[in-house]
Amino acid sequence: MSRKDGQPQPRAVWPGARGPGRGYRGQLRAAVTASAAPHGYTLALWTATAVTSSERGAPRAAEVLALLAGATLTFVALAAVAHGGAPMMPDRSAPAGTRIWAAFHLPMAACAALVTMLLTRCCSGPLLWGLVGTTTTAVYLLGVSAQFFCFAVRRVTEKPQDTQP
Repeated sequence: MSRKDGQPQPRAVWPGARGPGRGYRGQLRAAVTASAAPHGYTLALWTATAVTSSERGAPRAAEVLALLAGATLTFVALAAVAHGGAPMMPDRSAPAGTRIWAAFHLPMAACAALVTMLLTRCCSGPLLWGLVGTTTTAVYLLGVSAQFFCFAVRRVTEKPQDTQP
């Protein structure tokens, strides 16, 4: 039954209700959407550290701290660039209408692994691990931003016509 004012009918909100955003599938959709960025970053950083470990052995304490410092400082620097120095405010991780393919993180993990393989050929010790954290974080954040940008659904909005003389 439709409403007379042209507005959509209110949706049921009880657990298990059917419809977009409701029920198990809707909850799964919300969980996948919320997990996409952390999941992708985890894959990229884990892959990069696994490549480094297989080439150079397990990291020592100083090298682990260098990895942490590199990843953290790069994240903070890119956050400052993205927010223009303003405090980070909670925002949606992807624009409404972003296609699911924008969350496909294999290219970022592969790029991080490739950069890491190159780094293992020319660096070692804490410098290597610091650069692994730095480059993996930069590759992931810059790459996933490009993916979201490329896959965002652009909506063309028509301007209302001026009815005044």
